Amino acid sequence: MMLKAIRKHKRAAKIPLIILVIVLSVGLVGSFMVWQAPSADDFQATGASGGNSQLQSLRANIRQYEQAVKTNPNNVNLLVALANNQYDLGVQYFDVQNYEEGAKFFKAAVKSYQKALEQQPQNINIRVDLATAAFYSAQYDLAEEHYKKAIEQDPKFLNARMNYGIFLYNVRNDKKGAIAQWQAALETKPDAATAERLKKLIESAGE
Repeated sequence: MMLKAIRKHKRAAKIPLIILVIVLSVGLVGSFMVWQAPSADDFQATGASGGNSQLQSLRANIRQYEQAVKTNPNNVNLLVALANNQYDLGVQYFDVQNYEEGAKFFKAAVKSYQKALEQQPQNINIRVDLATAAFYSAQYDLAEEHYKKAIEQDPKFLNARMNYGIFLYNVRNDKKGAIAQWQAALETKPDAATAERLKKLIESAGE
């Protein structure tokens, strides 16, 4: 069983949490990888021409934000916007199975999120996004460090609990640990649809 992680987009924060269970045989650096469940404004496969157009758009956005960050290196909003676009470009490359290129942009996103987190160390959304980008780029120790810090900061933060469970299941092969995280996520009283997905994850992991 392969699982998709989630990320709460700052530009689409009201979009409901989504987590999908998918069956894939995707490997990177000798281990399983997870894919993000795209939100409504994320890239969706629309054929070669659509994909190329989205690639160009994201690359243009990244260039613009990189220039803006050079002028305002401590601007959190700019750093997060840059990181989000780098992250989304990584998602797009993963979608077309170009994992090596995708990992480059996830690594770039990690660095941008780290700079943003230096400015706002209590911003749990940035911390979990950093962890998930690290997860995708196979920086597993870094990912786990920030998932744990996010959970310590707010034990009821749903994204952290859900994604850390996915991390434990896929990377550490720790089913018991994953189940514990998803059970803790259930205790946060998520919406009915998310609760049902969590129950299915727990049931599947326990098989």
